Amino acid sequence: MKKKRILVMLLCIAMIGTALLSACGAPEPEEPEPAPANALTGETAAEGYDEAAGGRRIAAFVVENAPDARPQWGLDDENYSPDIVLQGEVEGGITRTLWFYADYEKLPEIIGPTRSARPPFIKFSELFDSIFIHWGMSHSKGDYVGASTVFKKDDVDHINQMTLDDQEGMYGRDTSRAVNVEHRGIINGSKVPATIANEGIRTEPNEYTKLCFNNVAEPVSETAATQVGVTYSSRAFEGTYWKYDEADGMYHSSDFDNDFARENLLVLYDDTEYITKEGYQGPGSAGSVTYCDYKLAGGKGQLFSKGTVKDIEWEVVDGKLILKDPATDAATAQAANDENLAAAKETVKADENAEWPVYNKYTIVMPENADEMEEEEALANAYVMQNLNKGKTWIGWISKNNGGSVTAH
Repeated sequence: MKKKRILVMLLCIAMIGTALLSACGAPEPEEPEPAPANALTGETAAEGYDEAAGGRRIAAFVVENAPDARPQWGLDDENYSPDIVLQGEVEGGITRTLWFYADYEKLPEIIGPTRSARPPFIKFSELFDSIFIHWGMSHSKGDYVGASTVFKKDDVDHINQMTLDDQEGMYGRDTSRAVNVEHRGIINGSKVPATIANEGIRTEPNEYTKLCFNNVAEPVSETAATQVGVTYSSRAFEGTYWKYDEADGMYHSSDFDNDFARENLLVLYDDTEYITKEGYQGPGSAGSVTYCDYKLAGGKGQLFSKGTVKDIEWEVVDGKLILKDPATDAATAQAANDENLAAAKETVKADENAEWPVYNKYTIVMPENADEMEEEEALANAYVMQNLNKGKTWIGWISKNNGGSVTAH
C-alpha cells in the first residue's frame, strides 16, 4: 500500500483535544487521541460523562410497554434517562423495551415495570457486552427456542428476579398503581451496583459496539423529517409517533404517557419470524403464544436527527453493531478528513493558543488486507461509518418482511 497515511478510527468518537504551542519555534503538532467518551451518547467528561464508567460494563434492563405499564418509571428521569432505548415487538402485537445505560452507577431511583427476557433482546444486548437485568424469561418448547436456552448457550451474564437471592433489595413491587401485579415490578436503581458485585458478575467490559458521533450537531441530510411514525409489523396493534421540536433540537413522543425526548431516532429493518408455542402456561395448558423473533440479519435503516432523515445500512460484524453511511464513499471521506486536518494545523500555526478544531469528520473502516493493496483499491473496498449526533437515541426495531414501515414528513 502506498506510503500516504490513511486515517482510520474504528468505532470511536471523532473528537480533538487541546494543543497549546510555544510562542516561537513550535514543533509540528502531533495528532491528538480522541477524548474518552460515553460509547452510547458521545458525551465527554466536559459534558457530564464519568470517565471511570469506561471501565465498567453497560447494563441493559427489560422494561414493559403495555398500556398498564405506562408511564414507565425512570424513562424520562431528569438526570438519568436511558442512554439508548430499544423498542421491538415481542408477542401478541405488543412491544417491549430494552434500556441501555453506559454507567450503572448512575441510574434512576426506580426503573420499571421490569419484565421477562426474550431471545432477540438478549442477542441485541450482547452487541454491547451488557449485563442483562430482567424479571423472568421465556422457556424453550417445541420449535421455539426461549430465553432460558439463549442465556445458557451464549453464556450471558444476567440477573433474574425469579432466581435471585436479593440480599440488597434490588427488586420490589410498586403499590401505588391499581393494575395487575405483573405491571408493578420495579428495580431500585441504587441497589444495582451492589447486586452485580454480590453476584460475582464480570464488571470489566470485553470488546463491544461503540457508536460514532459528530462533535458538533448537524442535520443528517437535506431531507426534512419533523414528524415520524413507526409501525413494527402488520401484527402490531400500535406504533410509535414522534414530532421534532426545533426549539430544543429533539424528537418528542407522548406514546409512553409522558414527554419522552431523544436527539436521535434510529430505525433498523430486520427479518422477523413468528413462532407459536403451545401450552405456554405449563404442561396440559391449552393456551398458546406467538413470539416475534428478530434475526439480526442487517439491512436497511433510517437515521432521524435535527429534523432530517437519512437512509443508512446496518449489519452485525464480529458481534458488534455497525452503522454504515452508504451515501459517502471512502475516497471522498478520506479527502475531507485530510482537508480538515490541514485546516486544523494551519489554525494552530496562526494562533498559538488555538484549540484544535475537529478534523476527523468521517470514520473509515479499511479492509483487513489493506496493507497489501494500492491506496485506491483499499479505499474502494472500505466503508464509512454513520455518525450520530451526540445525545440519547431511540431505536425502533421493525420487520422488513412482515409489514414494518415508517412514515415521515
